[in-house]
Amino acid sequence: MPLGNLAHRAVIAVLSTCTAVALSGCQTPAVHVLNAVLNAGTELPANMRQVNVAAQVIHDEVWAGDYPFGARNQLYTVGVIKGEPEYSMRVAFLQMRHPEYGAWVRAGGKGWVSTGIIPDHLPPLKQGDVVELRQTGTYNVVKGFVENGEGNVVLQILCSAGDPAFKECVAALPRIGAFQGFGETSSYYPESIREYGFTFSQNYDANGVALAVARKPLN
Repeated sequence: MPLGNLAHRAVIAVLSTCTAVALSGCQTPAVHVLNAVLNAGTELPANMRQVNVAAQVIHDEVWAGDYPFGARNQLYTVGVIKGEPEYSMRVAFLQMRHPEYGAWVRAGGKGWVSTGIIPDHLPPLKQGDVVELRQTGTYNVVKGFVENGEGNVVLQILCSAGDPAFKECVAALPRIGAFQGFGETSSYYPESIREYGFTFSQNYDANGVALAVARKPLN
């Protein structure tokens, strides 16, 4: 059903500050369709694809099925889908920011919600942590990860929210406009994730019960 003028303006107002769909309801293919409509089928700009960026953790790390309702649908659009192997991996719920600006938004004023698979050696992520994300694309950035081993991954924790020196740490990171802790990190972006030497294990069973996974420090 087409949106009326008032409804359309309301949608545009929401998307002005956060270009990512926040939906309620079950994970279904309709979420992909509506997400594409709300985002006008656009891709992220070239400087937000195939690049390492600083991003903020929106929610404490949990099993994919334990994230809030709307978050699970946002994760669905990037490839974390119930019944598929990625649902049992460690997945981060993250926000990036656009470096572009326009007449209606300042640089960094527009956010984009995405995810990254978390490697075995990293500790659990906490809300407010700033991480380095290998950011590959726009949609379905971790779909098929278990099979092909490629997609968005969290590379490291840049600043921990619980660290007493957190503010000083974030101040030393890249920034986009007035927003600290976002943007390109300028670190090496290899052709394949395999070059990092990370391991990625399935951490949960189909019901979200944690499995025994060795958390060895990365050599």
